[in-house]
Amino acid sequence: MFETIRWRCYAHVGDRRGAERVVDRIGELLPHTIEIESCERYWKFPELTELRFVSPLCCGTPEDALLTTLQWAWKVATPWSLSGPEPGVRHEFEGTASSNVGASFSVAGIEWMEFTITDRRERPSVDRAS
Repeated sequence: MFETIRWRCYAHVGDRRGAERVVDRIGELLPHTIEIESCERYWKFPELTELRFVSPLCCGTPEDALLTTLQWAWKVATPWSLSGPEPGVRHEFEGTASSNVGASFSVAGIEWMEFTITDRRERPSVDRAS
C-alpha cells in the first residue's frame, strides 16, 4: 500500500514563515493536507531553504500510486524526471523537477523539488539530492 508522498524542495525563503507560505501555496494546488516535517537552510546554498513535507496518498497498486502522484505533481511543476524500482526490489518511485533543467514551478521561489512514493512502511533512507 502506498500511503504517503514524501516531498522535498529547495526554495528562496527568508524564514520559517516564508517556508510555511510556500508549503501553503503547494497545498492549495493539491486535494489533500500537507504536513511540514522540517525546514532548514540548505548547507550547500545558504540562500535556499530545504523543506520536507508529506501528504497522504492511499493507493493500493504501484500504477495507481504513480499516476495519482504525477497528476498532483504536475499541478506544482512541469516537467518531472522519473525513476522507478530495480527489478525484484520493492516498489519505490521518485520524481524530480529542477529549474536548472527547464522546469516551471506554479509556486514562486522554488528551485528544485522531489517526490518519493514507496510501498515500504519505513521512511526511505536514501538522500539523492546533490
